[in-house]
Order: sequence, then structure tokens, then C-alpha cells
Amino acid sequence: MQPGNPSTEHLESVRSELRRLGYLNRGFERFLLQDAMRPRQTGRTLLLLTAKVGLIAGLALALGFAFLLVAANGGLASAARDLPVLTLHLFPPLAAATGLAFLALCGLVVLVLRLYPVRHVETLALAAAVAAGAGGLALAFWRGRELVAGASGSPSWQLAVVAVAAPAVIYLVVKLAYHGLLALAILLTDAPPPRRLFSRRWLGFAVLSGAFVLTLPAVLSARRAEPAPPAVLPTAPGERVLLVGIDGVLPEEVDYLLAVGDLPELARLSRDGGVLVSYARRAEPPASLWTSVATGLPTPDHGVTALDSFLPRGAGTPLARSGPLRAYWSGVEVPLGLAEHRPVLANRRSAFAVWELAARGGAPVAAIDWWSTFPAEPLPGLVVAHGAFQLLAEKTPGAVAPAAGAPALARLAEEIAARPEEPRLAAALPAGSAASLLARALVPDRFYREVLSRELAPGAANPPRAAALYLPGLDIAAAGWRGGDVAFADLLRGELQATDGLLARELSGGTSGGIGTVALVLDPGRRRTGGQGRIILWRRAWQRDGCPGRRSGDHSAGIALEGVASALLRALGLPQSDELPPPPDLCGAGSWPAPPATVAGYGRPRRQPPVAREGGEYLENLRSLGYI
Repeated sequence: MQPGNPSTEHLESVRSELRRLGYLNRGFERFLLQDAMRPRQTGRTLLLLTAKVGLIAGLALALGFAFLLVAANGGLASAARDLPVLTLHLFPPLAAATGLAFLALCGLVVLVLRLYPVRHVETLALAAAVAAGAGGLALAFWRGRELVAGASGSPSWQLAVVAVAAPAVIYLVVKLAYHGLLALAILLTDAPPPRRLFSRRWLGFAVLSGAFVLTLPAVLSARRAEPAPPAVLPTAPGERVLLVGIDGVLPEEVDYLLAVGDLPELARLSRDGGVLVSYARRAEPPASLWTSVATGLPTPDHGVTALDSFLPRGAGTPLARSGPLRAYWSGVEVPLGLAEHRPVLANRRSAFAVWELAARGGAPVAAIDWWSTFPAEPLPGLVVAHGAFQLLAEKTPGAVAPAAGAPALARLAEEIAARPEEPRLAAALPAGSAASLLARALVPDRFYREVLSRELAPGAANPPRAAALYLPGLDIAAAGWRGGDVAFADLLRGELQATDGLLARELSGGTSGGIGTVALVLDPGRRRTGGQGRIILWRRAWQRDGCPGRRSGDHSAGIALEGVASALLRALGLPQSDELPPPPDLCGAGSWPAPPATVAGYGRPRRQPPVAREGGEYLENLRSLGYI
């Protein structure tokens, strides 16, 4: 329905009726509804309403998101001055987004008014505004769970501010949309509402109450009460365990190489005392996925959610947690020079890894090149930080713990790097590309394998109770590979055979004092988003007593990736944590030893992040996310 040119008398009568109903007394009602009382064209009025709603709602949302970003990335104690800076960065996109959303709502209202003669325009405007507010809130919490979870680690008063401010912002946005839509409806119907559906007080109370009901559970669920760490972890005798992670291997490649006998030790493990199963792979950065393997907690509960961060111009704290705003930082602000793309400089892991729990009480452990281990945490045994091959070359502190072992490992790295070049690689790639690939991927993997082999050697004085090794070489090699599929298949076979030989040497000893449980995780890495990965779980006890459950190759059902850590902790003789899932039931009852106790949780490590520029910007963000 298209209004004509209302006379001054008619406009005055409508204005008087709105004033009688209490709409034009003060606040946003007068600010927005006065646009319906002026003799101007509908299009111009619509644009003016959109500008008003977008500017005010965008400012409110920018303040809210800025506070949430600060709380999720360090807290106001260290980044209070970032609040106004982030508000300025976020105001333009949020104002534009809310303006466009309001335009879409206006289109819906116009369509309804044209198709159906609606008498109660106030009800229509309120229903549209509340539905849009609820949908926007659900989308914000769905996409912003990472931010809410990050804010849960902030002081309680900051989370309380989030719990109070979020409903207030929602109320403001809904009220703006409601009165803007009501102004448009009055303009199109050329008549005020016959009566006021709600008083101002009751309407505000209803919207605020609904916003609290919707937001409070989400905020409170993020503020999970962290269980108090047990003073002492009760332990059973347990057995030694080995965790190996290999990145960049497709599941069909594993299945084929096992079937043709190219990986004899892995085939033996999956057939004699072990099982080969699958797991559903989530589309997430490798740092998050491999931290889930090591801790048994899903992302973002373990605290590692990204490989990189963004530093908006004028801000002092890099934003490692961005939630739904990540696309804005990476796609708009970085190209425009308004934000800097920065590396993850520190170990932000907020959960204990398997080897850290195994080291309680002074038992030696070995952790080699696993994600989220830089700087290396001092533990009994040896910790070789992620990217240590390059960190040692640049004499970076924190590459190895204890630091006294760094010179010997640096010499070993130089010795391995000086070995003759791989002939197959030289035949498949130009000389420069082959040398680069060796330095970035293959030589570091050989170094890490050699370090583990020495730690597990039969003559070692204190063999590690728990050992972990991560090999990213195949994933790095696959990125930008130009040597052909056959050449890469040969490279993949050779690297997996090297790991197969390592396991054959370390598991060939007798049952006394040897490794009792092995978990080998083979992940597609960046070669495939989503899909499946493969896990080989082997126990010496299954080899001795038999495994009547699922047999090798039966990986149709799969297991949860987080169950790997639970299985290893159970094999170590550590208690079961309520925060972790139970280990996978692969061989029926008695698959894993009974835990000595059940605890609420293992607690949280307290780590201080390294200062900026430490680790050469963590080796220039692992060579700009090529992972070295």
C-alpha cells in the first residue's frame, strides 16, 4: 500500500494520537517515529531510518564485541586501552551489517503489508524485531562460542559484565529495530496503531527478560567451574606408552600400503595385539587437532584455537581468538593495512598433555615436536619444542628443556642436515625446490625420529614412561608439491617406512620394561578438509591375551579423537578424569586397566606467555604458516 501526500492536518492528528499513546514522549521512540510524521518520500524515509538504526546499533554492538574480544584475549587488566581502539575498528562493519539487516526486515514488513491488510502494525513490527534479535543472538553465540569460552578464563567480574551487557545490547538493538519498523509501518499505512499494545515499562521488561533468558545459560555454561586439581594423583603400576602423530597422510594411502605389505610393522601392530580404526576429522587448524590428541579435550576447551592472530592498528594485544570476526580481520583489515597478521608466539594450551601428567612424581618423559610446546616446558626427561629443528639453528631460547641439552641436539641436527641428498627427491624436483623441501620438511622429521630413537634406546639409563613424537614433514611437502603424484607416493612410502622401521626397532624387545601401549595417529592434514583419519592402537596385553573385539581393518564405526589421550592415561595407570571421555572400548570388557580412582579433573597448567618477538616471532609465524 502506497501512501499519498498527507496533509498537514492529517500529520498533526497522527502525531497527536502517537503522543496520546505515549510514543513521542522521549528517547528512541521520538528519535525514530518522528520520521513517519514528515511529508517526505518513502524511500528517503527508509534510508534515514536505516542510517539511524545502523549507526546506533552498530556502536552498541561494537562496544559489546570489543569487550568480549578483550576478555577472551587476555582480559582488561592487560588490555584496557584496547577497548576504545577495537570499538573504532569494529564500528564500520557492524553498523553496515545492522543497517543491511534492518533493510531486509523492512522488505519483509513491506511484503506483509502489501499482501495482507494488517491492522495491528505494532504487533507486526515487534514480532519481526524480536524474531530478528533472537536469530541474531543464536547466530552470534553459535559462531562466537570460541570468544565466550575464551572469556570464561577471565576474572569473574568481567564475565559478569558480559552477562549483564549482552542482554542490554540485545534490548537496545531490538528496541531500535522495533521502532524503526513501526515508523515504516505507520508511514505505509498512513495511520497510527489503534492502541498501545504494551506500556513502555512492560515492553522493556519483557524484552530484557527474554534477552537474559537467552544469554545467561550460554554465558554460565562457558563459565564452567574448573575442578580443583587433586593434590596427589593416585596411580597404579601402569606401563610405558608411546604416542606418534603423522600429518599429511590420506586414509586410503594408509589402507593401501598396509594391504600391499609396505609397512610390515604397522600391519603387525594392527593385526597382532592392535586395531586399526578411523576417526571423524574436524575442519580445524592442526594446532587445535593435535592438541586435542595430546590432552583429550576438544577445541576450544584446551585453549589452542588458532595458528595465528591479528593485531589491529593501535591495539596492544594480538587477537588469537576472533570468533565470527576472523573473516573481517583477514579479508578486510589486513589487506587495507588496518591490522597486522601475527603469529602465535606462545603455548596457550590450558590443559595438561599426556606426557605432563605422566611426569608427575618425577618419572622421565619425552615430547618431541608436538604442537603447543614452545617454549619447552621443563619436565623430567626431554622436551623438544615444536619447530625445534629451526629454533636450534637460530639458537633460540626455549627450543629444548632442559636447556643444557640444546648444544648436543644442535650438533645432531647439523649432522643430519649434512647427510647426502635423497636421490628420489632430486629426480622428482628441480635442485632448488628439492633442497628447500629437505630443509623445511624431510630433514627435520629425520632429526625428530633420531631424537626419539635415542631416548628409547635399550641402553638408555632412564627410558621415558611416556613418549610423544609429531612428524609434519609429509603435510609440509604436500603443500605446493610439483613433482607429480607418483613421485609424491614414493616419498610418502619412504617416510612412512622410516617410521615403521623405528617402531619395529623399539617394539622388538621382550615384555619386561618395554613399551606396553602404542597409539599411532595418521591425519590427512591440509591435504583434505574434514573426512576421516586413521588410528592404530596396540597393547602388549592384547597381543598376549588376545583381543576378541573389533579386528584390524574394521574401522567403519570409528572412535573419538579425544579418546586417544584417555586410553594412554589409563594405560599409564593414571586416574580417569570426568572432563575426558572414557577410552574406546575396542576389545570388549577389560580393554583398558581399571583406573586407580576417578577425579573431577587434572587441573590447569599455569604458563606465562613469552614476550613479543621471542622465538624470532616464533620463526616468523612458522614461515608464514607454511609451518617452516
